[in-house]
Amino acid sequence: MLNTLGEKAVHPTINPNHVAYCPTMDLIALATIDEKVQVFRLNGQKVFVVTSIDPLAKINHIRWKPNGLLLAVAFSNNFVYLTNAHTGKLMHQIDFSAHTNSQICCLGWGVNSGDVFTLRTQTENFRGKLSLDDLLNQRNNGDKSPLASDLPRDLAFLDIEQVLPRLSPLSSRGKEDDIFDSRASLDIVFQSIAIDSSESVDVLIVGFEDGTIHLNLYDFFQIGGFNLQQASTRLRLSKPLSHCSHPYSTTHSLIVSSSSREPLLFVVPLDLRLVSKAGRYLSVLASKSTQMHNILRYLHLVSKEVCHELQSTQELPRKFIRNVEIVLKEKSDCTWIQAAYHLVVTGDCFPGVKDWLADELGERVVRNRPPPLGHKRWEKVASHGYESIRRLVHENLLPALERFSVLVSRLRGLSKFQEPNTRLGLSTCELENILDTTNCLQLLAHHILIAAGSEFRQFLAFSAWLRKEIEIQSTDNSSSMDESNEKEPEIDYASTLGYIQGGMMNSRLNKYFMTEVPADKKSQWNLAAKGRSLYDLYKDELQDRRDEVSAEKNLPGLDTLIAHLDSQCVSVFAGIAETQRRNVRFGSLVSLGQGIPACMDMRMLAEHAKETNVFVLYVALGPRYEQDHGRFSSVLGGAAIDKKPVQITRIEFKIENGISSTQKVEYANIRAHPGKVKDLRFVDDEKLMLAISQKTSSYLLSISYRKQAFSSESLFYQKTALEKEDEAGVQVRAAAAALDLDLSDEKLLNQLLRHTFPEGPAWTPERIEINGRKSRRSICVVAKDMVTYRVLDLDSLHESRDEAEEETNIGRSEMMS
Repeated sequence: MLNTLGEKAVHPTINPNHVAYCPTMDLIALATIDEKVQVFRLNGQKVFVVTSIDPLAKINHIRWKPNGLLLAVAFSNNFVYLTNAHTGKLMHQIDFSAHTNSQICCLGWGVNSGDVFTLRTQTENFRGKLSLDDLLNQRNNGDKSPLASDLPRDLAFLDIEQVLPRLSPLSSRGKEDDIFDSRASLDIVFQSIAIDSSESVDVLIVGFEDGTIHLNLYDFFQIGGFNLQQASTRLRLSKPLSHCSHPYSTTHSLIVSSSSREPLLFVVPLDLRLVSKAGRYLSVLASKSTQMHNILRYLHLVSKEVCHELQSTQELPRKFIRNVEIVLKEKSDCTWIQAAYHLVVTGDCFPGVKDWLADELGERVVRNRPPPLGHKRWEKVASHGYESIRRLVHENLLPALERFSVLVSRLRGLSKFQEPNTRLGLSTCELENILDTTNCLQLLAHHILIAAGSEFRQFLAFSAWLRKEIEIQSTDNSSSMDESNEKEPEIDYASTLGYIQGGMMNSRLNKYFMTEVPADKKSQWNLAAKGRSLYDLYKDELQDRRDEVSAEKNLPGLDTLIAHLDSQCVSVFAGIAETQRRNVRFGSLVSLGQGIPACMDMRMLAEHAKETNVFVLYVALGPRYEQDHGRFSSVLGGAAIDKKPVQITRIEFKIENGISSTQKVEYANIRAHPGKVKDLRFVDDEKLMLAISQKTSSYLLSISYRKQAFSSESLFYQKTALEKEDEAGVQVRAAAAALDLDLSDEKLLNQLLRHTFPEGPAWTPERIEINGRKSRRSICVVAKDMVTYRVLDLDSLHESRDEAEEETNIGRSEMMS
């Protein structure tokens, strides 16, 4: 029996089609019938919940990232949410609705090494101490591992971003999906890629019901879409169902079903030659592009924050000024600026201004009402606004632009050492244009900083003068007026007049935040494509302007420049994606038979230590029983197949120059009669777990699935010669019967038995998910009632067996003595 690690009753009921166990942490993601994904710890504590903004969207698929840091949730509106496992915040939101109208039916996430030889060597050197998963997790988490230093590699991937100033959080303003509102989220989004992990590439594969798949690198960077018809004409109407990969292999595998009256299952190899073509620089290219995208999102939010602060700084003063101008227009036929200028220069106050200063801005009590304290509110709002603008520019905008320049410079360095659009798809000219725009943004940020500081000092002088005038106009006592006049030398009248003429009604900062540029003016500054420097033009017009209003209005504002920078980056990303798309191809199909399985799983292994380019794919297909709809029936149209045993298919692939070829196909069968196989999963590189139910009991069986010397507990694989490809290019197998592993043998069943559930239909397993990491293997079992799940420790059985053997050896030694 296996020890129970946790048990939980979930309300509303669980959707068994969408259950995922985090590969690196004790987190279980479950979809419920109310279309929410709830993530729990083993003790039942809820960590976070993922829901769609669209209330009508349904959950189509969920998948953890191999390092366990992100959870991908695909919705029926073709949005994929990538949520951080530590913070529960939405990190990325990928919109596929513009690419296709078909539903998402498959999510796959794999890790590929850009330097397989080094990774294999490290794994062999630390055999028994560190597994392949341990090495990959240490690399991804940036932990120090006992690996030999590689000075050329360390110099090539030296990253100065770690010494740059950390970006400051931004206000979320009530948005729950804002990832820039906390230090923890910022550190995760902008964390520098570790040197040890710089040779690994994360690949996210999204499959659709119309037979297309989309590739994403490093969560965001989109390579593009591919149609399965490119593999074979027999896949004209097909759907991807499952995905599998291995860090050593540049070839990924897909299980695909043809949508016909008699559905057929195929294994379709997906050769990602871009991993071997670009080598170790692909990870740098994809990660830097992703970080550039994140900084662009950050810059857009900073621009909105600065505009918001500027507007809030001007709204309240304009409200006060509108009130006094109504009175001045009726009584004195002048504006507030004229009256204020007249008051500063001559000391003569118009009657309407006197009442306004005393009643609306002063502290005088009118008709037993509390004082309005208008001046204090004005001073507080304006001071906070100017200080916030300076803080946002100094702590957010400039550091982000500096970090962005470093990223672009890194890509420009890569582009100079390779031919244009051959391996990486980088254009040095386009990257230099991006740097030119970034320099303009930095120059504009400094001008905003200078203007905000100058205007803030003018406002402080104006506020001090306004406070003095309020005191004077609010009292008729001559002694009080004399005391106020004694403070006159403290007033900076030049700054006060400067603020009245400029910043009070027409702030200089408004010119730096023009939301639109006239069409006839835009061609004058968008000259980077013609070989002229946008930065030089921008700098000259800022320095040589005579008429400040007309000159600066010809230049783009902050938000316009950021939008222009965004469009330039989109062009660069499109060039990279188009180049990498050419290095993606489909291999030859391998038929798995006819019909739709009730459950399936895949696992790819590197079994041959000497033949480093040979990989083995194991595919397990569970049989469908009468009145068994299965998890894939809704995806594939609900077709049914005859009763048959669990089929294990072993496929050997050979990869040369990134192109795969099928070498051998073998089959083995497992007969579970009289029990029914409810679900199956590969535990690790050795064991396959079956969940079997009978009328009175249910249990878990562990079977060694790898090809080895034949024994009563192992599978027997029979070789089947691959015939020539048929007209559709599909590799077909010769009909051959395999020697089945019969579980009706009670002795064999007891040898394979790992856990027995309580009798009765209440705890019949409906779905299992396994975390097969070393020294922490566990299985999550969802009950048939769709309410309860239980987590069992797979390593507890090994510990109990070791203890029993140790006690037996001690007993034998005592008897001998």
